Amino acid sequence: MKHINNNGFAILIVLVAVVILMLLYFVQIDAFFGPGLPSKPAGIEEHPWVLEELLVPDDEDIKLPRSPKPELDEPLSITAPVRRNDADRGNITLSFDTNGRIEAQWQCVYQQTGQEYQIDADMRGNIHVKRTYQDEQGKDKSRLFFIAKGKYIKKSLNENTALMGEKGTAWLIGWMGPDHSVQGHVTITTDRQWAAAYAFESSQ
Repeated sequence: MKHINNNGFAILIVLVAVVILMLLYFVQIDAFFGPGLPSKPAGIEEHPWVLEELLVPDDEDIKLPRSPKPELDEPLSITAPVRRNDADRGNITLSFDTNGRIEAQWQCVYQQTGQEYQIDADMRGNIHVKRTYQDEQGKDKSRLFFIAKGKYIKKSLNENTALMGEKGTAWLIGWMGPDHSVQGHVTITTDRQWAAAYAFESSQ
């Protein structure tokens, strides 16, 4: 009887081990082969450089949008307020050309822990018609995705601080609605290990 009980216990241990291995297997499969990056920013603003392949080289044409997406029949300039954690962070101006190219300038002056800082960023990029907006309500094919990349400099404005400046890369990702309203994020990073994302949203 003791021999039988030992065999049963050994079988139970093996079954438990198999179940654990299967769970680990499916968790890893989901991590490696799960769905792609979400269309709506849901953390992607913290590492927008993973979308760098969507930037179109200067010598290549850009596929232009058609209805229901907003069509770029004439140059368009949009200014939107920028915020981080409900704090004002200046304004960003986005310029959309009829060829699908975009330019963006962001500037802000703010105070933090007794210091006054200024951030200046310039970015260039393009629209991308194949990316589709999606949220909890489903897909919205009427919104137009855009992405840009450039440089930024952050410096202290305090008189007793050397104006050495922090330099790095600035990224821009966002969506334009049919009414030309825009929303998205501008993200700054020095080494892609650290990033700070700032949200912007406008209405036209």
